[in-house]
Amino acid sequence: MTEKVAIVTASGKGIGEAIARELKERGYKLALMSTSDASIKLAKELGGIGFQGSVTEAADMKKLVDGTLERYGRIDAVANNSGRHASIMQKHGIKGRGDLESKMLNYDPDFETNILKLPNGVWHDILDLLVLNVVEMCRLVTDQMVRQGGGAIVNISGMEAVQPRMVYPTGPVRLVLHGITKIYADRYARHGVRMNNVLPGIIENAQMDPEEMRLAIPMNRKGTLSEVAKSVAFLLSDDAGYITGQNILVDGALNRGL
Repeated sequence: MTEKVAIVTASGKGIGEAIARELKERGYKLALMSTSDASIKLAKELGGIGFQGSVTEAADMKKLVDGTLERYGRIDAVANNSGRHASIMQKHGIKGRGDLESKMLNYDPDFETNILKLPNGVWHDILDLLVLNVVEMCRLVTDQMVRQGGGAIVNISGMEAVQPRMVYPTGPVRLVLHGITKIYADRYARHGVRMNNVLPGIIENAQMDPEEMRLAIPMNRKGTLSEVAKSVAFLLSDDAGYITGQNILVDGALNRGL
């Protein structure tokens, strides 16, 4: 039986690292990339190959895909993770939000980040980080997946796409990703290539007081990195073979929309 090969981006820590570890447990060979050398160290630990680079740089993405094919000869799964985009806000001098409060997740009209005051540079950088990275990855891996007879891609999106909130002012950019996902799924389903999005809610690496969680999250707790990773691994697996073009919330029932 041919061992499956998975690429995971932004895999040096957090959700990306958790996905890499979960896929390793499920028998995948791994190719990892992050902006630091953490993915190289993790790849060595997990018996895979690691690269240092950014998902916003086409040359880095090509190096990752070319290196994966050179080492393994195939690509069966891709987890497109872009990491947190707080660094973009900091780059443009926009103050972080601090600890999450329940009102931020419901309605906070006085939240200090005003969407109209975000400079155009923020929007361009966020588009590169959250959307165009996925497009570039698809350009690089789709033909290979079609030749193999199939493959699966999961994009790490965010809950703010389905319920926009002032605390996540750039979140609606993810709606572009969701639209692209549906169009991609329609186009490549006939070739056995699937694409879905996973939308994490408040996960364990977020700062939030237990009482604030009780007021905002029906499950009264944050999600774990492992729970997100297992959801991604399921969608990449053959068990999800009839699921494509979907947005899957992993949020403990936080979001109100259907």
